[in-house]
Amino acid sequence: MSPDQPTDGTYSHQPVDITTLQQIFGGPDVHAMGSSVVAVKINPNHVDLETLAQKQYQNFCGEIWNRFGPENWLGPWCELYRRSSNPLEASNILVELRGLKDDHSIDLVVSILLDNIDSPEGAHAALTRVFDDPAIDQLSFYRLGDGGAFNGLLIAATTHSLATVEEETIGQAIFLTFLMD
Repeated sequence: MSPDQPTDGTYSHQPVDITTLQQIFGGPDVHAMGSSVVAVKINPNHVDLETLAQKQYQNFCGEIWNRFGPENWLGPWCELYRRSSNPLEASNILVELRGLKDDHSIDLVVSILLDNIDSPEGAHAALTRVFDDPAIDQLSFYRLGDGGAFNGLLIAATTHSLATVEEETIGQAIFLTFLMD
């Protein structure tokens, strides 16, 4: 298994909380606009979260990635937040998202992502179950967009071991990608 290959985000047995998140925010079949939740198997011992996140972003953009050019999509790219790895610090995805103070476009993206959806309470609960799980060992937020009309956010996280198969540890990378114009 290559550690840097988010593809279609499907499992033969998707964890229930991921499935719930996909029902709220969209699954791996959503591309280019809106939101999508993808979970992929990884080797947690060989993970570059930013590289995985950029590949997921490219996959999400689909054919418009090449049409507008990677340089446009990666121009505004930056890590906006990284969760502390200190296990004594409590994790709270909702507080972390609302605490982003980058600029007006990110404030708007977070507001739409958390509040302007059909069931904010259900979305908040699902986000908390997935991204505040003690198994999460890395979590970062990345700015998305094209430097013009498109703005967005990518939440990227990894978990420790889900299983060990033939002496290889299997973990999970989870991505929530949201892009709007």
